Amino acid sequence: MPRALNDVSGEPLVQRDDDREETVRERLQVYHRQTRPLVDFYRARAAHEPLRYRVISGVGTVADITVALVVALAQ
Repeated sequence: MPRALNDVSGEPLVQRDDDREETVRERLQVYHRQTRPLVDFYRARAAHEPLRYRVISGVGTVADITVALVVALAQ
């Protein structure tokens, strides 16, 4: 259940359960255990042979990220 907090401006804020420090730490551990090794693997292979590997930032609006994905897939 979200809990209400007060911001500097006095507006009520909500912290979702999945935005807690413990949850973020677990997500980072999963990334380093499962995702990062794949990134390293494909980067290493790309140095020696042509691969269709693209880096796309997940930061931005959904529309901007969608455009970046479509552009990468078209290459």
